[in-house]
Amino acid sequence: MKIFDELSGLETHADYHLARHGVLASNLSHAQTPGYVAKDLVFDEAMTSAEGVLARSDEAHFGPGGPTGAVGSGNPADPEGFSVVDIETARFDQNGVRLEKAMAQVSANRLRYEAGIEITRRRLALLRYAATDGGVG
Repeated sequence: MKIFDELSGLETHADYHLARHGVLASNLSHAQTPGYVAKDLVFDEAMTSAEGVLARSDEAHFGPGGPTGAVGSGNPADPEGFSVVDIETARFDQNGVRLEKAMAQVSANRLRYEAGIEITRRRLALLRYAATDGGVG
């Protein structure tokens, strides 16, 4: 194991939550737009690797990609390694954004992002401590 391997995973974590924040913020900004369908971000690599591990025990169960089995949108404008997928269907006002749910998603995503940043900060502090032989370098 290399010394910085774990930091690579933490970087991917931060990239995902940062990109997801943009998608969730877009949902909030379109809360009054007729016909807008709420979206979320899916981490393709995790979903793809889960497909081999997760198996349906009953035909009524959803697979790793959800009810349709589709993992992503295939949109080339999506952030690298992630796919934007539709998460809500339109209501009577032809808008798929549920304001309370969207705000809760933004808040939860922010907490996960901040937790990942704190873990990264602590890992770097440990590396600094080891590199300076316990001193304050």
